[in-house]
Amino acid sequence: MYGCLVEKDSLQPPAGSREERIAYNEDWSRQLNERKAEWLDNGYVAAGFRCECWEPNCAERIRLSGPEWRKVRSRDNRFAVAPGHVSGEIETVVEEHPSFWIVDKKGKAGQVAKELA
Repeated sequence: MYGCLVEKDSLQPPAGSREERIAYNEDWSRQLNERKAEWLDNGYVAAGFRCECWEPNCAERIRLSGPEWRKVRSRDNRFAVAPGHVSGEIETVVEEHPSFWIVDKKGKAGQVAKELA
């Protein structure tokens, strides 16, 4: 779908609610970012993290330090997004930083995000 070889059945969103489809899109970005975090931990250079917003075609990159990345990953329903990339009906902004915001998914999207984590 995005030119990345990721072998996981959960990447195919269910024919469910909008919130479920959004949660699956965000989980896909989260998985890519977790791989990128591993690269950084192993000393490789990376071009920034992918925005983990609800928009499936978002290509924005965001800068996160190691401690910031760990803070985002501290909760299964938490994601890092580019400033303004928020869907108010399914998420709450927890923190705003100049290059990224931290959001918590709520409702069905939050539940699915936790299940996929």
